[in-house]
Amino acid sequence: MEVPYGIKNAENMMCQLNKAIYGLKQAGRERMVQDDPRGVHEDRVPQLRADQCVYVKGKKDKYVYVCLYVDDMIIAVKNTTEINEVKTALKSAFKMKELGEAKFILGMKIDHNRTAGSLMIKQTRYVDDVVKRFNQEHSKTVVNPCETGMKLSKLQSPATNAERDDMRSKPYRSLIGCLLYITT
Repeated sequence: MEVPYGIKNAENMMCQLNKAIYGLKQAGRERMVQDDPRGVHEDRVPQLRADQCVYVKGKKDKYVYVCLYVDDMIIAVKNTTEINEVKTALKSAFKMKELGEAKFILGMKIDHNRTAGSLMIKQTRYVDDVVKRFNQEHSKTVVNPCETGMKLSKLQSPATNAERDDMRSKPYRSLIGCLLYITT
């Protein structure tokens, strides 16, 4: 980290960062370690092996799910008594702000219809952002972007250095990454 402006004779000096700053590479991990909810209850809340952001505590028909990603948290339980117990325990250990029933988390919209017993998670906002990012707002909607049975070959790849240089400037891999994220 650079020495802040105004400190005299700072040419050969360095600053040691003692606190994670939002936006730095390690800030999310530091926040995750700091807010780890496993120590909140007397008996530890186990972290899932498949997803380290999800903690599950359960006895018979009483299960508590705590999903924590950096500074976003969502708690899922069967009834209000259980959720109040979890919130009280978390509030005693961490500074926490309640936002009510989840409508959005991590850019995803949550539609929960209790009477119908349905839960839908939509990524409409992210899809719209991807469309804008890749300048596709005015593109036509199609069922399939290429003809059924179309064969791709190496002959369709860029052949000259100029064509290759032109393709390097295209955000193809970024677009594929975005599309893969949407589908998972």
